[in-house]
Amino acid sequence: MNFSSVFSQVKLLAKSRPLPLEKPTVIQFPVIDTCNSKCQMCRIWENKKSQDITISQLKMGLESPLFSEVMGIGFNGGEPTLRADLPELVDTVVTSLPKLNSVSLITNAYKYLQVIEQIEAVAKIVKSKGLHFDLMVSLDGYGDVHDKVRGRSGNFENAKKVLEFAKDNPLIDNLRIGCTVIRENVLKLPDLLEYCIENNLYVKYRLGVPHQRLYTENLLDPYALSFEEKYEFVEFLEGLIKDYETSPHQLFFYRSLIEQIIRDKPRQAGCDWKHRGATITAKGELAYCAVQSKPLMESIAKGDPLTVFFDNEEHLKDIVNNKCETCHHDYVGIPDRKTYQKQFLERLDQRFGVKNIVRSLPGFSLYSKRRREKHFINLLEHHRTVEATVHPKSINSKTILICGWYGTETLGDKGIIAGVMHGFREIYGSDVQFVVVALHTYITEITRRQMKEFSNCRIVTTEQGAAIAGSMDYVVFGGGPLMGIDELAPMQAIFERAKAVGVTTIVAGCGVGPFGEQWHDNSLKSILELSDKRIYRDKRSLDYATSLGVHTTNDVVAEDPAFTWLASIEPTLDVALREKTSKKVLLLGLRDFPYQEYARHLPEAEALAIKDNYEKVIIESLSQLVQNIPDIVIRPLPMCTNHFGSDDRWFYRRIFRGHKQLKDNLDLSLLGAEMAPIEYCKAFKNADALLAMRFHSLVFGLALGTNSVALDYTLGKGKVRSLAERFDAELVSMINLSTGELTRQIMVALDNEKPQPIKLDNLSFSSSLKQLLGA
Repeated sequence: MNFSSVFSQVKLLAKSRPLPLEKPTVIQFPVIDTCNSKCQMCRIWENKKSQDITISQLKMGLESPLFSEVMGIGFNGGEPTLRADLPELVDTVVTSLPKLNSVSLITNAYKYLQVIEQIEAVAKIVKSKGLHFDLMVSLDGYGDVHDKVRGRSGNFENAKKVLEFAKDNPLIDNLRIGCTVIRENVLKLPDLLEYCIENNLYVKYRLGVPHQRLYTENLLDPYALSFEEKYEFVEFLEGLIKDYETSPHQLFFYRSLIEQIIRDKPRQAGCDWKHRGATITAKGELAYCAVQSKPLMESIAKGDPLTVFFDNEEHLKDIVNNKCETCHHDYVGIPDRKTYQKQFLERLDQRFGVKNIVRSLPGFSLYSKRRREKHFINLLEHHRTVEATVHPKSINSKTILICGWYGTETLGDKGIIAGVMHGFREIYGSDVQFVVVALHTYITEITRRQMKEFSNCRIVTTEQGAAIAGSMDYVVFGGGPLMGIDELAPMQAIFERAKAVGVTTIVAGCGVGPFGEQWHDNSLKSILELSDKRIYRDKRSLDYATSLGVHTTNDVVAEDPAFTWLASIEPTLDVALREKTSKKVLLLGLRDFPYQEYARHLPEAEALAIKDNYEKVIIESLSQLVQNIPDIVIRPLPMCTNHFGSDDRWFYRRIFRGHKQLKDNLDLSLLGAEMAPIEYCKAFKNADALLAMRFHSLVFGLALGTNSVALDYTLGKGKVRSLAERFDAELVSMINLSTGELTRQIMVALDNEKPQPIKLDNLSFSSSLKQLLGA
């Protein structure tokens, strides 16, 4: 970032929004209105012929002063390589635009020999002028998925030939893959990503949208994603943000798109076509953006493009005011002033290390701590001051509000809340009305759709939960750990509101810890003290509550509520799930090692060494198992399929990447779109052995009768060790984890007979709840 760059960015910061219309610096140029693909999201291919702008017309039009500031131009279509005179078009453009520095070309790569010939010709022209050449090849999925989207068999294989030509070609400065997401491919996106990573190809994903230029403004079906499909796409984008994408502009666009798709928020991503972008159509018409703009003139060769561009500004304002907030197109540009300021500061930090300088100042640590405490207090006060409302109740049924970490739930959390619901239904019957407070309602809505236990259930935000808490029969912290995080604040406010009006409050099957800052621990203690009844999921949690000064004499310890639910469904699972076969099945319940949470007492280098060794040993042990049992089936199971809990699907794909010795033995069928919990339960029931790391993967294994080997990622201090020791499950420490020992333990588990599912009887959550409520 040099001085002139900083100065120009400061000028943009100072400008009011919306930014004033100016001469275009970027042009989109679809050069042909026909195509040899039959894409589901486009109708250009239905055109039998194209009335295209000629070389002479283009040259005449580009002489207009309107185009004197253009720095970048993109050639697309239709399929641009179908124009025999494409090189002449490009030559005309690079000769006519005085400030041009970048040319891009998008191709479907179907007629690969012709495409390669055209790319080479165009690239030579661009490079002869000393300009940057960017090539994008459209791939909308891996293999047959791409061919189905494009309506052409063999398209994927042909595209691979173009990529082979283009990759590392000195004529091409930047090679990218562009994937358009529609209903046909939305659940198959990771396969393409893995192909691109394996072949060192960059891929960007964009949502298919109704489009004026593609004649699809009234075509809805390919784009009409279901709620479940939107969820999967959003979680895939979250994974890209965390584990793949590095471009600040693309990261911000993905974040903006996520908020649009899942929360119906207005677009935050910038767009050059709002103030400094133009489109020249295949016919030579002039327009603003290709998605919404009408043609401003019949041809840039007939009339005055400069005057027409600025005289039609009211049309652009209409688009900006009425269309841009809901637009999902992957245009990028300068965002609103507040966002741009944040991005500017981030760029300064990347260049000059501003944050590290500030953090090193005397007193910063104390300031930061007080700031975090203030944030927590503000969050608590916000929920305390929500206006109370009444939740409608049925006269003959109980109404129970369940709060906790829902809205971020893992498979284990789904088992927990189903167990809590099961316990209350055993006492009060099937007419119980549940209200579930969700930190992120779209996550819990997916759970509601998956589980019959969520019948007669309403999902609300934390603010709504605080508002209606006083009108409930019970307010319940429904399982999971009471731990030191900021999200305790709304839970404390909900319990305060309920307790103030005499609603019975319950901590139901919870763990306690890990602790956090003092304000977190104070809040955690408050929630426990505001509870009329307390059930802990283990003795250690009761001891932690006691250490906080909570009077625990009358408190109860029971097993995790997920055991209650699993015991209720276990008899209904089909025991003949797998075809009769001699193949052994090893189920994996692994996760990325959260060293920052569970190894923060260690130096970071030591914690990272444990993490690296864990991943190395996993691969080595599985490779050894394949050698020992050549036909073994290894099934990775994701206990978490959302980014809030670190999506296990991304972890599995990463650690298996590049290990071809395991490819034939890996069954990745559980790593696709999220399934209903009952389907994952069948996978546990069907396995010969389980390598468990997540706490609830061990719960599920024990409750469903699977030989289990537990990896203690809590380093001897937490819930995994406690659970394994109570039920005599094999336990392997993450500290000094070795390939030989882990392989031996798994081999023993695979050879042992399947155990009986754990039966809890009086230690079950359900029986403990009945005891506390006197039922």
